[in-house]
Amino acid sequence: MRTKYAPALLLPLALILFAIAACGNDQVPHDVAYVIDNENQNLYLFDRAGEESKIINDSVTDPAWSPNQTMVAYLSDAVDGKGQLKVWHRETEDAAKVPDAPTNVEEFFWSPDSRLIAYMADSADGIRSEIHVYDFEADETSTLVSETAGNVELGNFSGDNQWIVICLNVDESPGIYKRSVQGVDEVQLTDYDDSRPRFSADGKRVAFARKNSDGSTDIYTLEVETGNGPSAAKALTDEDGDEIDFEWAPNGRNIIYVSEREGNPEIYAVDTADKTTRRLTQNRVDDADPKWSLSGEQVLFRSDNDGKYHLFAMDFGSGTQERIHEAHGSILTADW
Repeated sequence: MRTKYAPALLLPLALILFAIAACGNDQVPHDVAYVIDNENQNLYLFDRAGEESKIINDSVTDPAWSPNQTMVAYLSDAVDGKGQLKVWHRETEDAAKVPDAPTNVEEFFWSPDSRLIAYMADSADGIRSEIHVYDFEADETSTLVSETAGNVELGNFSGDNQWIVICLNVDESPGIYKRSVQGVDEVQLTDYDDSRPRFSADGKRVAFARKNSDGSTDIYTLEVETGNGPSAAKALTDEDGDEIDFEWAPNGRNIIYVSEREGNPEIYAVDTADKTTRRLTQNRVDDADPKWSLSGEQVLFRSDNDGKYHLFAMDFGSGTQERIHEAHGSILTADW
C-alpha cells in the first residue's frame, strides 16, 4: 500500500497525525472488504485508519457487507460463479457457512435490517433453481421459490424487509415479480424478458435491465404501487452499448452504472427524476463496480489505470476522485 502525504519533515508530528486521520475519515467512510487476484484470492480488509489485513484465507468471491456493517457475506471456493455461502463476523473475527446453504450458491442479498440473507442455488439434482431465505435471529431457513432450473433470477429486498424482487419464467411467460418473504403473496410487475431487478431503498420503485431490439441493454424503472397496480416501465437510459452494474442511491434519486458507450467501461449516474445523465469517470482504462457509501455522498470503484485494479473513492457532488488503496495485487471485487 502506498499513501501520499505532504512533505513530512516540515510538519510537526501532531499535525501529521491529524492530517492522516482526517484524510482517512474523509476518503474511507467505511471499512472496505475486497478480494485480491493472487494465487488464493483471499479476502482482505482496508480500514478507515488506512490499515490492510487479511481476514479470510479461503478463495473468495463477491464480498458484501451487511447493512449494519457487522458482517461480510461471501462465496467460498467458487467454481463457475457458484460456491459456499459464508459470513465473516466483525466482532469475533471468525467465519462460518450459512446453515443449510448448499455449495453451489450463485447469488445472495442481505435484507436492509441485516437479519435475513436470501440466496439462489440449484437443487441437489440440478433440476430446479431455488431461492432460500435464512433468518439469523431465528436460525431458520425457508424456501421462497422453486422453479425449473434456469427460470429464476434473484433480486434484492424491499426497504421494509417484507418483499423480494425476482425474475421468473413461468410457462414460457417471463417477467419481474415481487414475492412476500413471510407469506405467499406474489405480484407480477412486468411481462418482458427483463433481468437484474433491484428495489429502491424505500421499496416503491424497481430498476431493471431490458434488452432492446438492437441487442443493447438499457436501465428501466417502474413504480411498484400506484393505487391501480404497477405502473408502466420507463426507460432511464437510451444510449448505444449496455448499461450494467447499476445501483440505486440510498435516497433513491440517482442510479450509478457502468457503460461502454464511449468504447471502454466508464461510470455514469442518471437522475431518476429528470433523466439527466452525468459521466463520472473520463479515461482510457476500465472502471468497474461502483458502490454507494451509506450516506450516498461517495462512490467506491475499481480502476486499472496502471494495468492493475486499485480502489478509488469519488465525492458524488463534486466528482473529485482519489485513489484510496493500492493493494499488492489487482483487486477483483470490493464492497464498503
